[in-house]
Amino acid sequence: MARIEPFRALRYDPARVAPGSVLAPPYDVVTAEQVAALRARSPYNIAHVESCAPTPEGYAQAAALLRAWEREDVLLREEQPALYAYEQRFTAEGRPHARRALFARLRIAAPGGGGVRAHEATMAGARADRLALLRATRTHVSPIFVLAPDRGGALRAALDAAAADAPAFAASDAAGDEHTLWPLTEGAAHAALADALAAETLTIADGHHRYATALAYLEERGLEVLPATAPERSVLAAIVPEEDAGLVVLPIHRLVRAGVPADLAAHLAALYEVTPFDGAWNAAGAAALWARVREHASALPCFGVIGLEGRSLHLLRARSAPALDAALPARWSAAARAVDVLVLNETILEPLLALDAAARAAGERVAFSEDAAEAWRAVAAGDAQLAFLVNAVPVPQIIAVADAGELLPQKSTFFYPKLGTGLVLNPLD
Repeated sequence: MARIEPFRALRYDPARVAPGSVLAPPYDVVTAEQVAALRARSPYNIAHVESCAPTPEGYAQAAALLRAWEREDVLLREEQPALYAYEQRFTAEGRPHARRALFARLRIAAPGGGGVRAHEATMAGARADRLALLRATRTHVSPIFVLAPDRGGALRAALDAAAADAPAFAASDAAGDEHTLWPLTEGAAHAALADALAAETLTIADGHHRYATALAYLEERGLEVLPATAPERSVLAAIVPEEDAGLVVLPIHRLVRAGVPADLAAHLAALYEVTPFDGAWNAAGAAALWARVREHASALPCFGVIGLEGRSLHLLRARSAPALDAALPARWSAAARAVDVLVLNETILEPLLALDAAARAAGERVAFSEDAAEAWRAVAAGDAQLAFLVNAVPVPQIIAVADAGELLPQKSTFFYPKLGTGLVLNPLD
């Protein structure tokens, strides 16, 4: 069963800061240049903490900043435990969207336990970094993103009701996205939401590294000896109804940095039709190739390839369903067999490029991008030898794979936009 509870959050006082100047995206989607720009927006921008230098000194400085901001009353501790309704308004793929979530403390479930499940594997480096930050700050700075079934509509009803009131915090971030927050302080509402979610299994959509970090920290602090009410037993979560119309999932393309054999095209031809794509060798040509790949999102697996034969673009289309199916592990569920990124790993990256799960997790020979033009630029500049454009994994497929008890590879889904960091912080002291 999934267990949520209210908490006394740390929140920015909008009377002390310009709300739009203190928010940031999570640490794993910003470049060094973007972090510098965020820090320049305000000495209190959460990026000073969330994206601190990954050194002992950097983590200590992040902890010191949080303590200083609380002393200065820039960050205020909520007087009573609350849950929080959160809305993001944004533009994606040329259309406006809105997505609502519930901030809560979510009880951590050990692997194989009930209530919360992952859908994606994690990478070791990110786990180590987040654990060091958590040790130093004893604060969950950014939330995990969780999908919840809402069969009875209780979650949606609570979020809609909260949004009818005046918000406690509202801001537009550097990207122009709007973030709005409403505290829910009524104990009866807390109990109703806890009861509604207790019967459900929640799926982590984003923040797998943060969840794994929270579990590691719990084990480090004493899983067997900590009291049942210990704050270490929970993680900060933003819970979104699975049916929310604002759930947007972008693709994450694969960039292969090294180790591409000269005869790769010949090997690909065993399972795929390898067709030159009549597009210019530029960002616009890569975008056109990506558009063609998307046209085949519901058919047999189809990939775009940038740089297969020098300055060239190619389309890969599976030759036949039976041949492809035979190349996939017999243990895989029907749900897993329908996911393009899994098929790419099993039929191309691992057998032809020696990029097995360990190599992908290490991240030394493979990189990731959600933008086809950026993938082309990486190949054109020599930063990658090859790029594969792969269709996004829609929410129903994510849920189906999780229902089958399986995991997607690292960096398989990109829920857009990322949750804002800095709306609420979850202190463990």
